[in-house]
Amino acid sequence: MCSVLCNHLLKGRLSGGLGDYFYRSHSNNEMMRVFILVLFSFLMVSVSAQKIKRESVTVEFTSRPSEPFPSEIKSYSVDVMQTYKLEFESEMEQWAIDTEIARVDFERESQAYGEKGTGAKLLERALLDEKKPTLVLPSKPVKREYIFEAGVVSSKIDMQGMNKNTGGAIVTIDIQSYESTSPEDGKQELKDKEGNVSYKYFRTMKYRQPVRFAVTLPDGDVVIDEVIGSSENYTTHTSSKYTSKGALNKSWNQASINSQMSKKAVDAAMGSINNVLNDRFCFSKKTRPMTIYHVKTTKKVNYTDLNDAALDMKLAIEKYYNDQEVSMAAIRKILPVWESAIAEADFDNKKARIDARVAGLIYLNLIYANIWLEEYDRVDVLFDEMRRLDTKKSAEGTAEGLDTFSEDQRKRKEVNS
Repeated sequence: MCSVLCNHLLKGRLSGGLGDYFYRSHSNNEMMRVFILVLFSFLMVSVSAQKIKRESVTVEFTSRPSEPFPSEIKSYSVDVMQTYKLEFESEMEQWAIDTEIARVDFERESQAYGEKGTGAKLLERALLDEKKPTLVLPSKPVKREYIFEAGVVSSKIDMQGMNKNTGGAIVTIDIQSYESTSPEDGKQELKDKEGNVSYKYFRTMKYRQPVRFAVTLPDGDVVIDEVIGSSENYTTHTSSKYTSKGALNKSWNQASINSQMSKKAVDAAMGSINNVLNDRFCFSKKTRPMTIYHVKTTKKVNYTDLNDAALDMKLAIEKYYNDQEVSMAAIRKILPVWESAIAEADFDNKKARIDARVAGLIYLNLIYANIWLEEYDRVDVLFDEMRRLDTKKSAEGTAEGLDTFSEDQRKRKEVNS
């Protein structure tokens, strides 16, 4: 039908004067532009109009460790050190000593001064400019960063599936010194509707606080020794904006900001460390988003098989973490529906019930299903088949990263076998 329409358009033979319109009223370029628009509209109407439906789920699953401990190691303990905490404690000890010395000296000088007669005091004041002793105490040290309690830091390490006890792996956390740059002032120009200009004042500074962590096994083997936050790139802190420099200066408390940014940096680092430890060494709970595809049933085309399979898959996957065997058994019962749909597919017929686009999305369903069934060889075959299709049309590019995930899961299964 399309070829007939094209011939009629080119020859000017369509009824109703459309052909005459092309030849008599427009240049060749204009005729071609209108022709393409008409042809495109016709093709859009002709293409099968399946409405793709999506069931979004978050899959909870137990991830095997990528570098499992020896089977006899079932516990861990955490040792925490902070470089600055030791420095600050030393400063506070010295301050206490200096304060006591100052008090003792003051009391001794005050007693000696009190024992002098009035004449002697007046003579010393006149000749030596000596006055009544005063107590001068040393300045108390100001914290340059947050002081962490070892127990609080230790509590942020939760190696899933292991007992927190001595005698197993030792996790060492070394909170290194906080570093920051000198604050820099900035201002933002604002202009209202009348063109009046005003300014907002703010202050920025850059900071970082590296945290080193290591894991040592009972035999002395160090299986990991890395630093979080050691890159050259600092994190930038920006103050709130104020209508005057005075208000900015009043709000800016450098010691308080250092403490806040120090705690923020270390808290973030501890979260990263906990994730690394669980990913490498533990059977840990993880989540992964997943989309199940099917097609809306219409009066002309029945997709009940795909609709039921999608809902059954959603129910099955919701049980995956708590009852994997039951979940996998349910998934296996769904596979024949999608396999049958692929066998039915007509990749060159856009009017087919299972055309290339629908088939590509079903391939994604099958790939995910086989990943959760841990049938990784079958996953490889399905990827090869799907990549022969135009994935932009058939699978909407949603397979990106899925092959990497499948391969990672395969390696984790092999190394833990």
